[in-house]
Amino acid sequence: MDVSQKSHSKSVKALLRLYRKVLHNVNNEIVYLDELTYTTSRKHLSDLVNSLVEFETNIDSRKFNDKLDSCHKSLSLLQILDKTVVMVRDYPDNGQVYYDILTRYYYDNFKYTHDEIIEILEMSRSNYFRCFDKAIECFYMHFIPVMKSNEFTFKEEYFA
Repeated sequence: MDVSQKSHSKSVKALLRLYRKVLHNVNNEIVYLDELTYTTSRKHLSDLVNSLVEFETNIDSRKFNDKLDSCHKSLSLLQILDKTVVMVRDYPDNGQVYYDILTRYYYDNFKYTHDEIIEILEMSRSNYFRCFDKAIECFYMHFIPVMKSNEFTFKEEYFA
């Protein structure tokens, strides 16, 4: 693995490690926003969104909109990460194995260790880590085009 691939790998791993934390924070923000809309308008957030009803709140609407915007951006990033890992799964050369490794290590609510995944997938340790590195490369190979196609603003050099 050359220097740029190691750098890509390190950046992608850092991004994937954020998945659970971002998902947790988004879920908490949505619960908070739902409680806030219910206390101010007696309607749940889902009711407001589904019916597209305008509502007035007694709170600072800018703060509310900022939280809503933040949730939207986080959800967009989570959707892109989800879409990318599905593309990895569909990759013709060992895609399912790469998907199993990535989802167990980064996506599942239960955080599996490398040793647990090795046992589940019944792989040798050396083969597992080869596949793990290739899974990260495969994820990166699909991630950048997905980001660009979704017009998500980012700087590719962060992944270089």
